[in-house]
Parts: sequence; structure tokens; C-alpha cells
Amino acid sequence: MKNIDIIVPIYNAYEFTEECIKSIIKNTDLSKHTLVLINDKSPDEKILPMLLKYKNKNSDKQIIVLDNEQNLGFVKTVNKGMQYSENDVILLNSDTEVTKNWIEKIQRCAYSNQYIATVTPLTNNGTIASVPNFGIDNELPQNMTLEEYAEMIEKISKNRYPELTTGNGFCMYIKRDVIEEIGLFDDETFDKGYGEENDFCYRALDHGYINVLCDNTFIYHKGTQSFKKENLTASRAALIDEHMKLLREKHPIYVQKTDNFLANNPLRDIHENINLNILLHNKKRILYLVNEWEENMEMTGGTSLHIKDIINSNIKNNIASFVVSPDKNDLTQFKLYLYTDKYAKAIANYKTDINYYGQITYTNNSYKEMLENIFDSFKIDILHVHHFLFQTFDAIDIAKERNIYSIITLHDLYMICPSINMVYKDKYCENDNTKDCAKCLNIRYGVNSNILNKWQKTCFEILKKFDKIIVPSNNTKKIFENIYKELEIEVVEHGVAITEVKTKNTNKTSKQFNIAFVGAMAIHKGSNILKDLISKNNNANIKIHLFGKSEDKELTKNKSNYINHGPYKRGELPQLLIDNNIDLVCMFTTWPETYSYTLTETYMAQVPVLTFDIGAVGDRIKEDGLGWVIKLDTKSTEILAKIEEICNDIKEYKNKKDNFKNYKFKEVEEMQKYYENLYESIELKPKTANIYEFIDQKTKMKEIEFNQYLTKYGHIINKYEKTRNTKLWKIAKKLKAKIKRN
Repeated sequence: MKNIDIIVPIYNAYEFTEECIKSIIKNTDLSKHTLVLINDKSPDEKILPMLLKYKNKNSDKQIIVLDNEQNLGFVKTVNKGMQYSENDVILLNSDTEVTKNWIEKIQRCAYSNQYIATVTPLTNNGTIASVPNFGIDNELPQNMTLEEYAEMIEKISKNRYPELTTGNGFCMYIKRDVIEEIGLFDDETFDKGYGEENDFCYRALDHGYINVLCDNTFIYHKGTQSFKKENLTASRAALIDEHMKLLREKHPIYVQKTDNFLANNPLRDIHENINLNILLHNKKRILYLVNEWEENMEMTGGTSLHIKDIINSNIKNNIASFVVSPDKNDLTQFKLYLYTDKYAKAIANYKTDINYYGQITYTNNSYKEMLENIFDSFKIDILHVHHFLFQTFDAIDIAKERNIYSIITLHDLYMICPSINMVYKDKYCENDNTKDCAKCLNIRYGVNSNILNKWQKTCFEILKKFDKIIVPSNNTKKIFENIYKELEIEVVEHGVAITEVKTKNTNKTSKQFNIAFVGAMAIHKGSNILKDLISKNNNANIKIHLFGKSEDKELTKNKSNYINHGPYKRGELPQLLIDNNIDLVCMFTTWPETYSYTLTETYMAQVPVLTFDIGAVGDRIKEDGLGWVIKLDTKSTEILAKIEEICNDIKEYKNKKDNFKNYKFKEVEEMQKYYENLYESIELKPKTANIYEFIDQKTKMKEIEFNQYLTKYGHIINKYEKTRNTKLWKIAKKLKAKIKRN
């Protein structure tokens, strides 16, 4: 590393100057580099003694104090410093504070390209170099110290060193070769300041050099209130206008480029990255994998509603929630959403080459690269998988490689069978001896083999890797433990927001008995049974209703004994049941549902339920005493007979209704508290280094300089290069190319 002279022109501003000097001494190796403090005849008589105090106090450091006999002005003072030096220089305003490793990072940037003339770091107050908001004066983030802010910017930087049309004089690195080639600042034209660094940078462009931004380094620039535009005197404002006019006359093309740069902000990605990370500072970060999602979280599916409730709790508890979900219109596209106290929207789109249809996919390189990018870019702390559907199993291995705590919630039976709900034709296939798994999987996925055993073996290995497995019901736990006997599974029931309803007169005078089907009607939800009941119901006193959307067009048409009320929003169902005088809700799901929000909402309306003796719904009805259960293979005629029996047995019906008085709902706040405690209890483990961080040694290595690296490992590299020059290597290379062509 070359020696650098840090030139600080000083005129009054005692407190700012002292803070600047302290930060330089703290963060700079002044046994290698020299600090040149130039007092430009400051009227404040305390300035010079203070400069000498720091020089004498740090006798082991290279600190030079120059005292102008008369006031030269900023530009001539800077030139005096550059003439005094024989090295590369950093011009630094006295109202700045430098940060850790600043000089090493800036110099590394300067020598990343031989044609770089000047380097300007990021700052809060430096127009073209300002962050987090471009082109304006920024305050430091309220939730971070200067050191934390600078460290964060270094960690998240892409180290791309973007080109600038001009540097900024608050802190500007200039190579000695460039100074000798194009000269010093033009102190004749810009003697009183404003525009001198622009002119120098534009002259460097004329000579074929470039000016760059060191986007991994932040220097705090306080600025001076008297220099702000609203406080400018008429003479100073006139001076700025005059110098801008001179620049436009002398460098019309470059000034126009600068204007375009300021208007279009090609550094937008840097600003967005910093703004986002300010927002994420000191927040625990959880990544959720889901199979469907809406940006505004206005979902209807039970899984999505559950995750929404958790995320709303996270927002209150200073947790950042990232959600990865496939695009429902294109399953090769994925979106990344972010939800915090001040942010709620999609922040990235990714394209993969996942071929969901036609194959069972356990891993995919493009999907894996996407997740690795998300984990590493946003420093994810916890992985919480809610579904692997339309995705691969790569996430758990990525989390394990990074020592990230992992949770999976099993909302259905996908991790037992890719059919998701284990319905063959229209019935739960667990005890169906006539099922044809190969045929079922061929219809759903296009595979030509019965891969169920391989699927379960793979899923078992995947589930064992998770730190915690959660299911919403004891019934679901039993099903999984029956297949995967060694798993430890915890039951955490979903919580619900209690909907207040306006009750009606309970003295029933009409003979009509209203039964309702609720929720989305598909085959596995009992749509065929509903159609059968409509066609076979000859009892004029029994009227059938549907609240929810249907995949079957036949169910969209009203009939004399049937009314389709259409879809409803979350929370509306209880009042709809009451307003339409519903006496009984039928839930004929043909697979073991793991929970059921619609059942809970039905409870809120205090309407008894008739269901099959299967899954969490059947278990809940039996345990709660709020309805009746019948066998899964009950025929439609028998179901109608049971409904008529319920209708006629007034005493038994009243007993079921009375049981609602003692029922206690698990409210959403109770569930949210569980996850709040769970997430809070997870100790964040050290994350292992990403190997790719070390590929570009010149820009990534901090402790070991690149030349030292070559010294240490040069013999290995030399041996590798010699191997590449052997005949055997060349033959192998030709064979590889030939194979690739074929």
C-alpha cells in the first residue's frame, strides 16, 4: 500500500476540526500515512494551539502542522498541501469524521483500475455522493451510530465502484501521477472556491481518466450552516452562479453529463440497498416460504391467513418478515416480499427454470441460487417454511450451511404424498385398497412411475433436518407420526380474531330448516356430495345454501331448494350464517383437514355442524360437542336422513346449541404470543462465510493484502499454472470441448 498524505485545510470551526482530527487519529495508521493540517490564518486563536497539541501529543505519528502567514483561501490552501506532498493525497474537509478502514478501502478502490484519477466515498452530505437519499443533505439514521452505519454500508456494498462525472471535495482521493500530469486545482479561476474540484475532475476526463465512487466507504460530513443555500449571502450566491457559468463554458459536455447524472440517478440501487438496510437494522429477519401470496395480504386460504396473522405480530415486535412465493401466473417466477413497521411490498422478482409440471423436483440450481442470494443479501436469521409446493427442498440445506434456525409448519399432507391431500378420485386414499398411486401421480405430475416410497424417504430426511416441526392439530400429528415414527412434532393450534355478530331472535317459527356448505367447493371439499344432496333432496322444508366460490359451474346456478350466495371475505361468514337463518353447517371434506378456519367461524355464529369422522374437523366436533359426525363412506341418502333426524330432534339440537356457551376460542393474540416467544428464544448463531466472498481477492480481502496472499499461496498457483501447460491437460481440455459440442 502506497503512503498517502491526508490534507486538511482549516479555517475556524474549532469543534468540528477537533472531531475530525480525533477520527483520523483513531481510524488511520499514521505510521504509514501522514496527516497534513493547514491552518489558513484562522481568526479563532484557539485553532493553532489545538493543532500543535495533537501533533505533540501524538509524537509517534506522522502529523504535520502548516500555518499560513496570511489567509490564502480554500483552493490555494489545498494546492499548498498538494505541492507539499509527493504522494497520493486525500483532500479532506475539516467538518468530516472518517470511519474504520476508510483509507485502505478508498486506496484499494483507486488502484482497482489504472485509469482511475479520483475516488469519492459515500457521505450524508455530498450531493452526488449523498446517501441514503440522493442529491440532498441527509441526517445520520436515528437507530444507528456513525460506526454502525459505516460498518453496515461496507458489509452490504457490492463493491462495484461506479463511475462519476465528478468527484466531491469533502473527501477526494487523487493519485500523484494524475496531479503531475494535469496540474493542481485552478486557483486563479476558482480562487474563492466552488467548482474547483469539478474543474479538476473534468480535466482528468479530458486526459482519459475516470472518477469513481467508493461505494463501500462512508465518511460523515457535517457541512456548515452558513454554506446552505437558504443562508447564502447575495455575493456568495452570485459567486456560485458565476463559477457554474465558467464550468459550463469550459466543460459544456461534462457539465451536461453531471446534470443528467443528478436527474437520472444511476446510483439508485445503492440508495435503495442502504435505505432498506437502515430499515432492517437491529431487526431479527425471518424468511417464510409459501405456496401462494398476495402483496396486500388479502388472502383467503387458511395457510396464507395463518402466516398473515404471524407477520402482523412480527411487525409489532420489530421483526422483519420476508416472504418468497411463486407467481400464480408463472410458476418459474418468484417474488420476494418484505413486511416491517414501515415497509410492505414486493422488493424483488426472480426468474428460475423450475419445471413444476412433468416432474418431481427435489432440487434446482437456479432456484437454489435465488435463495442463496436472498439468505446472504438480507442476512436471514430464521427460516420458516409453510409449504414446499411449487418449490424445491433446497432451502433447508442452505439454512443448515449458514447455521440458520429452521422451522416447518405442516398445513396439509404434501410431505407424505405430492397429491397434497391424499384424495384418490374423491375419497381419502389412506385405507383405500383400490387406489392406483402411479395413475394418480401421472395425472397430477406426468410421472410414469410410482415414486411414492422415494418421495416419503426423501421427505423424511428433509423433515429431520428442521429444528422444529409444527402442526395445527393432534390429528395431523398422529398421521405424520404414523408414517415418520422418529419425528418430534409440536401441536400449535391456529388462533382466530373473534368476529362480533348481531344475533337474531332464537324463537324459530318457520318449519324451514336451512343447511349450508361453506368455503371453496372442490371435490376434496365435498362438491360432489353437495350436488348429490341438491338433486336428491325432496324435503320442501330443507333448503341448501352455499357460501363460497365453487369450481363446479353447476353449483353456481340457483334452484328451488338451493341458493348460491357467492364468495365472502374473511370475518364475514358468522354474520352471513345468522342473517340467512342457517340452522346447520355441513362440512363434508373427504380428506383429514389439519385445522379449518371455516369451522371456527361457524362456531362464532353458534351454528352446529355435521361432518365426516375424519381429520381435525371431525376431532374438534367430537371434543367440543358442537355437532354430529358420520362415517366417511356415508351415502347421500343416508346424509339426508341424518339431516332430517337432526331437524326433527329438537331436544338434541338444543343441547348442541347450549354447548356453545361453554366453548372457549383460541384467539389470535394467544397464537401470536407463542410465535413471538419462539422467535425471541432463538439465539442467532454465527453465520458461516460465503465462499464467493473470497473470489475477488483484490477487493474482498481485508486483513491480508493481495501481494501477501500471493506470497503465501503463490507456489500453489504456480504449480497449477504449470499443470495447465502440460500436454495431458491440453488433451483433456480438447476432449471436454468435443464432448460439450456433441
